[in-house]
Amino acid sequence: MTLSTLLHCPRCQGRLVAASEAELRCSNCEQVIGLADGIADFGADAGCEPCGGVTREHGVLGSDLPARIIRAAAHRWPAQLGAVIELGCGLGQMTRALAASGQTRSLLVVDSDKARLLACQNRLREDDRQPPPGQPVIFAAAGSDQNIIRDAVADTVIGTAALSMAPDVRSFLIKVRRMLKPGGRALFVIPNQRYWQAVCLAMADAMVQRHAQEGSWSQDAWSVMSPLARIRRLMLHPGIAPQPGTSHSFDTDMLEYVGLEADFAVAEVIPLSPDATGANTIERFCLESGASEGFAKDAGCRAAVAGRRFFTLLADRDASAYNLVWLTKASGPAVRFQRPRPTPPAIIYPAAEMALGGMPARWSIELLGWETPDGIMVKIGGWCLSNADVLAVRVTVDDVRHDAPVWQYRPDVQEIMNPQRHYHLANALFSGLDDQLLFPGARAKDQGCSLRIEIRLTGEITLSGPAPDTLVLNQPMVVGH
Repeated sequence: MTLSTLLHCPRCQGRLVAASEAELRCSNCEQVIGLADGIADFGADAGCEPCGGVTREHGVLGSDLPARIIRAAAHRWPAQLGAVIELGCGLGQMTRALAASGQTRSLLVVDSDKARLLACQNRLREDDRQPPPGQPVIFAAAGSDQNIIRDAVADTVIGTAALSMAPDVRSFLIKVRRMLKPGGRALFVIPNQRYWQAVCLAMADAMVQRHAQEGSWSQDAWSVMSPLARIRRLMLHPGIAPQPGTSHSFDTDMLEYVGLEADFAVAEVIPLSPDATGANTIERFCLESGASEGFAKDAGCRAAVAGRRFFTLLADRDASAYNLVWLTKASGPAVRFQRPRPTPPAIIYPAAEMALGGMPARWSIELLGWETPDGIMVKIGGWCLSNADVLAVRVTVDDVRHDAPVWQYRPDVQEIMNPQRHYHLANALFSGLDDQLLFPGARAKDQGCSLRIEIRLTGEITLSGPAPDTLVLNQPMVVGH
């Protein structure tokens, strides 16, 4: 296998030929692709994330990830992987395992960051386990939006983080299916949404218990709860486009449905490393976040006890922080009837407060607006607290509307506003917002700009309270309820 047999021109999908040792050339449109250090460079921007791969050797996924993938796949793992395409090399742990396995006929590694590919190459050279003769490892640097891989050239496609980083999961899976030969398989590692929801709830309980004993929020708590707040944001906003260093989280049932919708014959979600109590996962997560070893062990034990009522609700295949997605392309034409996934009925309440129960929602929202050449910029901070999950604060300025997500770690809100635990602990701890919103085209009038503030909750519930109807520029405002 060579680059020209696996790749085509990203502009016209023409055939690539070796023009020299330093370049490939399209036989159709004459586009030139540079070759340097054994890497075909299609002009990907360094740091572009959708093909980033796992970028930490340790942590929740662990350095033994290749072996864990094979164990989870069990009987599905074939005797020979054939021609393999790896999407995202990360630190190269999967690349090294594949290259040394003796199960590949060829291995093409595609990543958006050329520096990562160079580092992966160096690790392969330093590795004692060299690829067997006649089984080449080929590298290409390309962005996720570039169509560089020819149709039906791979027996196996593997990505440890590529699927969770893809901006459009369905479109990504359709592209992967196009790369595969009939009967080929694709496998990806993804974060499990239901499991991480249980982790967030269990950790909130555990940290409040620890605070009650110690009387303060330690630096270890801050180092752990801040990244956990970002995970909670992904739980509440699964549709947002991934930002660098973050990823989608996945509902297992929905992902299987999307895989079948992308026309795979088989779409299975398999637990990667079951941890039914959450203790091991939380301990490793704390260590990865920079907490001390003593804090991590204590947090794992506390969360396992406090979170029993959350983890015991998970089905067996959801009892893992990360899952393996196994997709198989049909060997030939097949007729399959698939019913559309039903949409749950909307629940309409005569008054939003009737859906909440318990204590009424509370909030304190800080606003500061100023004029820019592009419109009105508004800095928004503060907190929102409710028994239902708070999604965002919706701000409307001169009929232009934006949402500021509520997810920041605010232990002071728990300590001051929720000492009696009338609100759910996770909702209190992750109640902060800190954002900057641009309202394009909005301009200040004599008295400022028209203003409307609403609180968006899960279940399509929207709350509003007493608030000024005018945003006065260059003056801090606090809207409380």
